[in-house]
Amino acid sequence: MHYLLKQFIPPIFRTLYWYSFKYGWKGDYENFAEANKIAKGYDEQSIVEKIRVTTRKVVNGEVAYERDGIVYDNPKLNFTMLSTLLHVAAENNCNLTVLDFGGSLGTTYNHKKQFLQSVHNLNWCIVEQPNYVEIGRKEFEHERLHFYYSLEECLQHHQPDIIIFSGVIQYIEKTYELLDQIRMSGVKYLYIDYIAFNDEDRDRIAIQHVPPEFYGVPASYTCWFYSKPKFYGYMHQHFNLVYDFIADSDKYYIQLKPFFYEGQLWKLK
Repeated sequence: MHYLLKQFIPPIFRTLYWYSFKYGWKGDYENFAEANKIAKGYDEQSIVEKIRVTTRKVVNGEVAYERDGIVYDNPKLNFTMLSTLLHVAAENNCNLTVLDFGGSLGTTYNHKKQFLQSVHNLNWCIVEQPNYVEIGRKEFEHERLHFYYSLEECLQHHQPDIIIFSGVIQYIEKTYELLDQIRMSGVKYLYIDYIAFNDEDRDRIAIQHVPPEFYGVPASYTCWFYSKPKFYGYMHQHFNLVYDFIADSDKYYIQLKPFFYEGQLWKLK
């Protein structure tokens, strides 16, 4: 019945509902510095501690999955990412080295590891903020899971077959500088999902306001809504598009503007 009622609600009213809600994506800022004066950021110690606790529950087998400090009994399986990882492993004689940018304390690794058991030699490398790396190395690192402070440090120890940005790239201030470093590194594949685009021919900077249900306290992050022509234009200079896709069928709103989360797999030229 709830589903049927939703079909009779005009789209404008659903849009206004999200627009009036105090959480979600707001603002149009000149630069990251301006937005960061308001946003609190992902590295707040209370957020890190919440994620540490939920990750420990996953590792101990108490819960099936955690993401952003919330635990799930029946998580969605990201078949697009999983099939991509298995394809890349097959190209490398069933060996796989992943560089997971912003991988928290192992969220995606812990979710995917049971489906990657046939991989003979798996190395999952996470590049994160310093407080996550410190906790990761102390409590969660093992022979398959590694934590690094930067791309450069990771490359000193591993040569990734694929780099993953899962719901992360839009929070990186100097995105194109990082993409330049990635293409110069020679990593063959770049997988991006949960990326949102601005419907104008410009990059937009907003703040994502996260409800306290996630971390126990309100949180907020500065983020990009990239111009899709600009982003794809840059990528096509250096990578071939293998495929792109809609990462989430739900529609979201940045104020009154709707958007979908998208994704792509790119191969270095």
